[in-house]
Amino acid sequence: MKPELEVGITNLPIASFKAFRRQQPAFESHWHYHPELELVYFAKGKGVRFIGDDISLYAEGDLFLIGENVPHTFVSYDDEATPLVEAFCIQFPKSIFDSFAECNPLTSFFQEAKRGFTFPQPHEMIIKKIRDVIYHTGTSALVSLIELLDVLRNVPEPRLILPPDYQRQAVLLDASARIRTAVDYINEHYQRPISLQEMAHICHFSPNAFCRWFKQHMRLTFIDYLNKVRLTHVCQLLASTDLAINQIAIQTGFDNISTLNRLFQAKLNTSPGKYRAHTVNVK
Repeated sequence: MKPELEVGITNLPIASFKAFRRQQPAFESHWHYHPELELVYFAKGKGVRFIGDDISLYAEGDLFLIGENVPHTFVSYDDEATPLVEAFCIQFPKSIFDSFAECNPLTSFFQEAKRGFTFPQPHEMIIKKIRDVIYHTGTSALVSLIELLDVLRNVPEPRLILPPDYQRQAVLLDASARIRTAVDYINEHYQRPISLQEMAHICHFSPNAFCRWFKQHMRLTFIDYLNKVRLTHVCQLLASTDLAINQIAIQTGFDNISTLNRLFQAKLNTSPGKYRAHTVNVK
């Protein structure tokens, strides 16, 4: 079972890589992968990121480098206040640098990128380089890309997203798009109860077979994955709104506040109230 293969990225007639600015009302779930590496910088907007089996928040100003064939998607918050979200994307095959001995130091950087890198609030110089790659063409764009990657590989202590034992090949073995169907469906409907029977029907399995299949390919049970998505949204609402915790529980799909409190304590080792107080104090 695999995410959707995104095709047509590097078959441009006059370019060896693709660079573009995307501006739209929201980013919707689109669980996919591609053989190119991808740099994505969020100039406007925030939401939840899904990279491999990691589920976390992203915010305006965040930059990610996603390795080849790593499944991913970015989903805007439902209550996104920004009229238009905006992202700058650069997708490139590592092979375009093979002919240049000067680019050999990038090899190990690309290898590490299979676990994904995050660069929160990158320096203005990096953002300028990204814009140069997007808005320039020809050799100027290629030179800007090489310079950008060279700067990023020298960022001190970049943050890796996925653990060393992450195995992405498990989700790429089958030609079916059912994993993408499952992930996209959860992202769209997490705010209401989603039963095992419902998910099994959506993905054309019996309930027991769906449970085994989902855990094999996502490394989490269906319930654990669903709760992880919900808790990520809970954290966002605790940090950015004044909604009562029982309202947040209902809005994120929990049947009651007791369930939310228990899971929050088990997964984050604190309570929703203490988490909110901590985030307010940090601000």
